Amino acid sequence: MEVVRTVACKLDPTPEQRAEIDATLGAFADACNFIAEAARALHTSDKVQLQRAIYREVRERFGLSANLTIRAIARVCAAVKAPAKAHATFAPTSIDYDARIFSFRECDWTVSLTLLHTRQRIDTQLGEYQKGRLTGRTPTSATLVKRRDGSFFLHIQLVDEAPEPIRAQDVIGVDLGVVNLATDSTGETFRGDDVERVRQRYHRRRRALNRVGTKNARRRLRKIRQRESKFRADENHRIANRIVGKAKGTSCAIGLEDLSGIARRTTAAKPQRSRLKGWAFLQLRTFIGYKATLAGVPVILVDPKGTSRTCSECGYNHQANRKTRDEFCCRCCGFTADADVNAALNIRAKALRDWACVGTPMAGVVDAGPRNPVEAACKLRGSSPRST
Repeated sequence: MEVVRTVACKLDPTPEQRAEIDATLGAFADACNFIAEAARALHTSDKVQLQRAIYREVRERFGLSANLTIRAIARVCAAVKAPAKAHATFAPTSIDYDARIFSFRECDWTVSLTLLHTRQRIDTQLGEYQKGRLTGRTPTSATLVKRRDGSFFLHIQLVDEAPEPIRAQDVIGVDLGVVNLATDSTGETFRGDDVERVRQRYHRRRRALNRVGTKNARRRLRKIRQRESKFRADENHRIANRIVGKAKGTSCAIGLEDLSGIARRTTAAKPQRSRLKGWAFLQLRTFIGYKATLAGVPVILVDPKGTSRTCSECGYNHQANRKTRDEFCCRCCGFTADADVNAALNIRAKALRDWACVGTPMAGVVDAGPRNPVEAACKLRGSSPRST
């Protein structure tokens, strides 16, 4: 299995190179918009068909090289296939590069890019992390990006073979939340108090700046969004590193809830909506996923239905089991626990069952079901759960 890592490298172009890069970005975006109109007119997203129909016209009209034209056609075809982007327009902010129009040279840490009129060798400003990743490598693809502040970055893709998955002895279930950002089945909790304070502070600033509405206020709003985004990513990286490190150190797989479309399925009171939508759950799950792949740790996605109100001890499912946000008390067997820990234990049990269903049982794992047969006994008696 191949794993792709992206290394963001800041470029240090001369004023002449900067103008040439801007011209190339503009021509590439215009070409993409022209190709998109042609694709919609021809009712096709097939690269071969589009290339035959408009390749020469694109080259003559926009002055792109052969491979930049091919890259533009490929980008448009990928966008047209996605319903959300089928009618999108392309801005002059990025260009895709392959091995024929891009190269990296380690001896002086420079990159060579085919631009609109010439091929240029451009200096870079690299940190120790970027140099460490690129040492001894010959990358074959990259994306040129112009950021909002006018700086240029080259996102270089490095392809590696993922290590062989470890032979998991157990599963660590992980419950994602808002108050507690993550709680695992061993009882470790990553609190969200600091995150909530930061979110509220940025929320107050945004609300005040939105009332002002000046050009300077809008510029400050963009900076606030960038700072908050960086803060979220840093916290999610920290949590993901801790969870993956624990799983690898204990020879465990990781069980996660499949939260796809959670924003459409959940409702909240108006005061809680910004908090519910103010954290990047998909980003955290993505970070855990790719870090686990690089570490050889299996990740199992499970159905989240019922995990927060099902007893991890007997399996009884009832909404009243969760007395408060933090307290879980089973109305059938009397089992009590922290609500998030109980949910993480249920995720672990589901992950163990799903893992066994695909024919790859874990070493040392005998039973993935409830720890006692109280649930079955309740069903056989036909009795209602007792109150506690």
